[in-house]
Amino acid sequence: MTAQRREERLIDVPIAVSAVNGAGLDRAGVQNLNNAQALIPNIQINQTPGNSFSPLISIRGLAPAADTSLARDQPVGLYLDGVPVAKSTGAAFDTVDLERIEVLRGPQGTLYGKNTIGGAVNMITRAPTGEFGGQVYLSYGSWGEFRRRISLDLPSIGTFKIKLGYSGRDTGGYWHNAATKKDFGEQSLNAGRIDILWEPSDNFSARYAYDISDAVGTPALLAISAPGSLPATSPFIAGRISQDRPGRNDVSADGARQSDFRTTGHALTLEYDMGDTPLGAVTLKSITARRTLQTRSRSDFDGTPTDLVRFILNNDYHAFSQEFQVIGTGQEVRYTLGAFYLKDRYYAFNPRWNFQFGGDRFDLSDRRGGSRSIAGYGQLTWSPGFAEDKLDLSVGLRWTQDRKQAEELFLANTAYAANPAAAGSGVFQRAANGTPITRSGQPAAGARPGAGGLGPYDLIPLERSDKWSQFNPEFNIVYKLRSDWTVYGRVATGFKSGGINDTASTNAAFNSPYDPEKLLSFEGGTKFSGFDRRLNLNLAVYHSIYKNFQAGVFVPELVTTNIINAGKAKFTGVEVEGNVRPFDGLVLNFGGGYLDARYTDFVLPSGVDVTDSYKIPLAPKWNYLVGGTYTIPLGSGPNLEFTGNWSWRSMQWATIAPNQLATRKAYGTLDGRIAITDIDLGNGSNLEVAVWGRNITDTKYWNSGIDLGVFAVRQWADPRSLGVEARVRF
Repeated sequence: MTAQRREERLIDVPIAVSAVNGAGLDRAGVQNLNNAQALIPNIQINQTPGNSFSPLISIRGLAPAADTSLARDQPVGLYLDGVPVAKSTGAAFDTVDLERIEVLRGPQGTLYGKNTIGGAVNMITRAPTGEFGGQVYLSYGSWGEFRRRISLDLPSIGTFKIKLGYSGRDTGGYWHNAATKKDFGEQSLNAGRIDILWEPSDNFSARYAYDISDAVGTPALLAISAPGSLPATSPFIAGRISQDRPGRNDVSADGARQSDFRTTGHALTLEYDMGDTPLGAVTLKSITARRTLQTRSRSDFDGTPTDLVRFILNNDYHAFSQEFQVIGTGQEVRYTLGAFYLKDRYYAFNPRWNFQFGGDRFDLSDRRGGSRSIAGYGQLTWSPGFAEDKLDLSVGLRWTQDRKQAEELFLANTAYAANPAAAGSGVFQRAANGTPITRSGQPAAGARPGAGGLGPYDLIPLERSDKWSQFNPEFNIVYKLRSDWTVYGRVATGFKSGGINDTASTNAAFNSPYDPEKLLSFEGGTKFSGFDRRLNLNLAVYHSIYKNFQAGVFVPELVTTNIINAGKAKFTGVEVEGNVRPFDGLVLNFGGGYLDARYTDFVLPSGVDVTDSYKIPLAPKWNYLVGGTYTIPLGSGPNLEFTGNWSWRSMQWATIAPNQLATRKAYGTLDGRIAITDIDLGNGSNLEVAVWGRNITDTKYWNSGIDLGVFAVRQWADPRSLGVEARVRF
């Protein structure tokens, strides 16, 4: 694996790491992050309410705010072939030809360009081989789900190797929306990738990759689960409340119209092997990348045919990153030095209609901004000769400077109509007495949508910029008890940049940036791979202390989350994972974790102490995964293969306030597959056919929930789905 920027054995890596190879990903049908948690323990992929293209990655209880504002840093980093994918929005892009996924837990900064405080997920694709070959994959399942994937390696052309890939997915969705005559969660996605590898000499290579994912669809189902300030007898929601999973035709939402996204990426990786130098064997590496994102959403948050709560959210984002690395290996020393630069810009158009009943007096949230991050990092590992290759001592250091800029224009229609000068009427430039300042000089009343004036863009948005910097050291030690058994310890610090609440509802909130989050983490563990690799076992214990913990406070009337700093929080946990091969043909895998996450000092800006009452959201106390693959030879060629995975997690809070209406209950899901593999087709080709099932036990659970005040809604997960698939490798 390459978790530490160089190839090494998993048991020699002094951090908690999970790795799944291509065969495991193929068995589970993993093409993007949304379904990765079914086979990787101690990670949770949360869903953003109303869409399926913004997975919220949570490791060790650290999850991003539920609305994935493009102004905010994520606690868990996502990388595609070493390129940071900086935002969760749009991260559900299809990856055409994955070789493996690596999940690193805990802060990652002294070996990675983009700093992350909670962990990292590395998605590594297969490089071109220069030999003709590839695979074709087709799958058809419940609700008209049709998947296809083609990967083609071309023969070398001189010193160039080229690989092409295509992936597509069409699905109809389980729940039907009578109001729009379409299904909830419909999606038609097409993705492509081209890899070009140039190797003009033995010590230099240049790899260029371009990827694109383009999806057109409808929002996920949101159904009212409980009344709030709007009583259950109200004619607007009477008969529309679903405390259990609704039936296929039970929900009709007039505003659920669109959920589209498009991502593109360019990446150029240059690698030069300098050979032996006075500083050891040295390799120079450069990673240059540009990524773009566009989303278009029209969502309904009431699950009724009446126009109660709906909004538009259109995002545009682009980022450029550059990273340089020096990777050296000496007789007793290994080192990595790096420099990193990232610059991004975003724009979000987000009008909201609250109880308009077809009217157009909307609230407007219009925001834009960007960030610039520069960093230098390094890690040095000493393997002293007197220890006979049994001891590794490592020190690392990182310096980061983040600069952020944001601009917000927010108008709350009802409050503005009552008094434009009131603090709650919106976010925009004001005179000393609170009166809005207009560009035209005309009366402020004309800026309200529907008032017949120039409209909200006659108001002047607020702007703000801030800068933060931090040094972060790290120390770890690895001792090999045997060649197949290691123990390790790690002390690391982490840093998540501060930020600006560009979804604020008042000028005061916008002008109150939140501070950086700081972490001191202690971790110890052991890794064992013995008995001819028939038993692999990894165990980790950690204790993390957070200062200025960034807590997300949900604002129901705005359907968004703002960040405030809690004083301190602590996360203590135990993780175990591994696999056992009791006899040839059977592999059993397992994993699980315990987490105690709590605030130790949390006083709200109002002065109220909520240390004991507020909760860490999306942090289940227990989770586990068990599964396995049993292979039976069918004569001299084909094999019959049975695969199953059961994944379970305990109850978890959805928001920091312990609101029962937004709580997720404990649930477990079972996925399975039966395949005949290695069917010889001649000429070096083989066929694999299979039947598969997801959520085979038809567990009824919701993967997100929101209390909007007037009522609560839930986003229900899909029921049981079944399908067939075929794969030809050549």
